[in-house]
Amino acid sequence: MQELVSVIIPVYKTEKYLHRCINSVCVQDYTNLEVILVDDGSPDRSGEICDEIAKTDDRIIVIHKTNGGLSSARNAGIEKSKGEYICFVDSDDYIEKDYVSTLYRLVKKYNAELAKINYIEISTENYSEKTPFVDEKVYTGAEVEAAYLKLRVDSACVFLYRKSLIGNTRFLEGKTSEDIPFNFEVFQKAKTFVHLPVNKYYYWHNPESISNGPLDQNMLNYLMFRGDIYNFYLHQDNDELLRLSEVLYARSAMGLMARMALYGTSNEIDEKEMKTAFSQIFNKHSKVFYQDKETELSRKILANMVFNLYPLTKLLGRFLKQ
Repeated sequence: MQELVSVIIPVYKTEKYLHRCINSVCVQDYTNLEVILVDDGSPDRSGEICDEIAKTDDRIIVIHKTNGGLSSARNAGIEKSKGEYICFVDSDDYIEKDYVSTLYRLVKKYNAELAKINYIEISTENYSEKTPFVDEKVYTGAEVEAAYLKLRVDSACVFLYRKSLIGNTRFLEGKTSEDIPFNFEVFQKAKTFVHLPVNKYYYWHNPESISNGPLDQNMLNYLMFRGDIYNFYLHQDNDELLRLSEVLYARSAMGLMARMALYGTSNEIDEKEMKTAFSQIFNKHSKVFYQDKETELSRKILANMVFNLYPLTKLLGRFLKQ
């Protein structure tokens, strides 16, 4: 018998994409679902749409709450959930028909506490791709903690979590990039983790999303959380985990520097100040970054451009926008 899986969907200002998202969940070939729509005080018709769709499927539960942000909405969904397993889908994204069944099969096959697939970023409607034949990778014991760093885990939307593993862990409210510390804490507790590297989650490139656009204050949380994890491993007796966390810390400084160069900054950001801060962090950890065999050559070239040819990179950004 299928165990109940709770699918938590935070909803805020996504009326344009909401039907597509919810429909992709409701047509899953894994049917024992509890679909929790959390209307986070959305100012558009998103809340009304949730209520309308809920009338068509008795598996749908709608929560209306005052706006508190993505973390607050997800936490409200966790508190409401009754499933043995939990997964998260953002309301402007959508999933393959066998998204849940694939993840569920993996956790049951290996008695794992969490399973992961991959996502692909898209900007074309009705995109889909054939699933290639690839083997899943199982991590146990100390391998699980290393996998968190090696796979550069950030998004919570590509996992199926055993609810008992989540336990009292919650998303930090009032912060963006909240998936990083959430998953870090979860991986610290997990004993068995399985990853199938196929794309079954479609991340919609929404120009209005909080994750797109010029560098703003919220995006600095990404660097802060990566720095927190690196500092955690500074006090642990594990050179490999320290190296992996240091690479991610350097990557995050480079990524934000590149965003600032290519897409500019919001009004509250002092470009000169941030350029100095990112450069100091990256330069301190650049040796590990450039020596890392898993870091793509293209990323290393981009790092060289943004830190050594910043004005030229800005010009390139302006050209790309035209």
